[in-house]
Order: sequence, then structure tokens, then C-alpha cells
Amino acid sequence: MRKPYILFILLFAITACTNKPKQNNSDTITVSILPQKFFVEQIAGTQFPINVMLPPGASPADYEPTPKQVQDLSNSGIYFFVGHLGFEKSWMVKFSKTAKEVNYISCSDKIDLLRNNIVVHDHEDLEHRHGTDPHIWTSPENVKTISRTICNTLSERYPEKATEFENNLHTFTARIDLLDNSIRNSLVDSTSHSFMIFHPALGYFARDYHLEQHAIEFDGKSPSPTHLKRMIDLAKEQNISTIFVQSQFETSKAEAVAKEIDAEVISIDPLAENWLAEMYALTKKMQKALSK
Repeated sequence: MRKPYILFILLFAITACTNKPKQNNSDTITVSILPQKFFVEQIAGTQFPINVMLPPGASPADYEPTPKQVQDLSNSGIYFFVGHLGFEKSWMVKFSKTAKEVNYISCSDKIDLLRNNIVVHDHEDLEHRHGTDPHIWTSPENVKTISRTICNTLSERYPEKATEFENNLHTFTARIDLLDNSIRNSLVDSTSHSFMIFHPALGYFARDYHLEQHAIEFDGKSPSPTHLKRMIDLAKEQNISTIFVQSQFETSKAEAVAKEIDAEVISIDPLAENWLAEMYALTKKMQKALSK
């Protein structure tokens, strides 16, 4: 049994055994990743403390929350989780069974999800979230849906501020629409519609803008020599000269492919806190990659 999990159990055992009444800071909001913090702040401003489970630079595939984060979660009124992230699949059931007073809200609700590039529909069963592309926030259209979910949840909890939340949602939606138009205009004259990436983080982006994502990482694991050769052959066939990588994942395999095809390795950060700025930056990089 791993040490973080032992600390997790001890933390809640102590909480359960204490004679003091359980306290719940209803104004604290927990989210899984930094882009969600950005979305909450677009709707609610900075009036609520926000606890982010995944720190900058950590991998969402296998991160283990610290005891402090678990305690902050247990004192939260709401947890907006993405759904389907690797660390969520490992921890969400534990969270929901121990921190029972928290209102758990799935940001995947009402979103058409991708599994192996096929659309599937979300389910609220926390114990059966496997094999689905979790990167829902890389689609501007999805983010509008996520923001509506956040707005509705906050309005229900704080009805006296519902009008403020709705107005902020309207403003943010308009900014998302501007982003969407900018992406479409930037990519309309692209000479290619295929791109290569190490970790398949841009599936929803590709779906929205009629692109084809080719991932070096295979089935969530480091690629085999056979798969690497397949990617090299595909890149040569489709004249792919850019490979996208994320700082949260190892890059040696991507660099090996890039060396074979004389490609440029370009870093992106879909987990950046300033989601709008990162999406505009991604668009410029994608436009350049698809125009070579």
C-alpha cells in the first residue's frame, strides 16, 4: 500500500473519530485542474477560495493528492471534477465515500465524449469511468457547456448571486465565441489536416475543427518499437513536420520520431491556468504546423 493512500485513510479516520462537529467551508470550491479554476473565476470572479487538486507540472495520469489537498477537499462545498482523468479514476470513489458532504459535479455532464475517436455519452457512475478521452476542455464548444454547468451549480447554491453569475457567463461565452471564430479563420487555409502529438490531448480540438490527431503514445502507454515505426512512416507519408509535446509527459520518444523525420518538436500546455491565452497560443502553433 502506498504512503499517500495510508495518509489519506489516517486523515479521514482522525476526522471520523473526533468529538468536534464536522466543519465544511461551503465557500471553498475544489477543481481537478487549473483550466477549471479559470472557468470558475470567469463565472464567480475571485470571491471563492479555489483548491486545485493537480499542481502545475504534475501528470494527470497518476498524480496522488497530498493530505493537505484531501483535507481542503473535505472542507469544500463543491468539487467540479473533469471526469475520466487518470488520477480521478483512482481517487474519486474514495473521495465520494469519505468526504460525503461535498457536492460532486461532473464537468463532463451533457458533453458528447470521445472513446477511440467515437462519440459516447457520459454516465454519472463514478466507478465505471474507463477508456474515455478526458481532455474535454480543449474544445471551446465544450467549455461553453462546462461553464453553463458551473453557473447553474453556483446559482443553485448562491441564489442571491444568480444574476451576477448569469451575466458573467454571458460575457465569457462571448469571449469563447471570439476564440472559436479566430481558430476557424486561422485554420481555414491549412494545406494539411493531420498533426502528430505525443500524448493525445487534442482529440476534442481535432473533432471540432475537422483535423486528424495522430498520437505517439499508444493506449496510454509508452509506444512499442512497432508503433514508433508506424508513426514515423505515417509522418513521412503525410509530410508531418511538427510534433506537439506536453511538459507533463516524457518527450524522448517524440524527439526520436522527430529526428527520424526531421521534424520540429513544439511544446504546448493544455493544463495552463489561463485557458484563453493558451488556446490562442495553440492556434498559432497549429496554424504553422498545418501550413508546412
